[in-house]
Amino acid sequence: MCGRYYMDIDDKEIKKIADEAENIIYPEYKNGEIFPSNVAPILIHDREDTRPILAKWGFPKWDGKGIIINARMESVHERQMFKNLASTNRCIVPASYYFEWKNEKTFKTKYMIKNPDSILYMAGLYSVVRHKDRQLSLFDDNDTDIYYTIITKNAHPSLNYIHSRMPLIFDKQYVDDYLSGKNIKELLETVKDNYVSAAVK
Repeated sequence: MCGRYYMDIDDKEIKKIADEAENIIYPEYKNGEIFPSNVAPILIHDREDTRPILAKWGFPKWDGKGIIINARMESVHERQMFKNLASTNRCIVPASYYFEWKNEKTFKTKYMIKNPDSILYMAGLYSVVRHKDRQLSLFDDNDTDIYYTIITKNAHPSLNYIHSRMPLIFDKQYVDDYLSGKNIKELLETVKDNYVSAAVK
């Protein structure tokens, strides 16, 4: 599960990605704590190149009621909403760290989880939605939205005391492999899961 993450714009890598994100549709993006439905930078593979664009977090549900912010790694090739995107529309969601909540007996404790050596490169999927009630033209701000969702996996043993799920996170050197379509199960062998966690207010 990943329901919130943080972009520290003072981090050089985060700032570089954000500054280079193409404002094709959305003129502004959110930094700091990112909530579902916020616009934020993602990385995609396009025209043989990896580039950042802006997108909204959360796929709209088919009935228009709510959004889907996570996709389970185990079923992305099976679920109708994701299976056609799992090979062609991959993205990376950059973050300084993400948040998770631990259920206590009478309350929830919020935890910050990060890699002490790097920003997080969270695996995701994106979708370009052209609205039928508008004139059709790719990446036109009058008729198109770009949405993304974050892929989750079983939590690493060092984190499952907080929650049973966590984002699928790759080291920077494997970002292009993921975006270009390499088998996810093979890429799992590269995941090191080097994280620290701390309770926050």
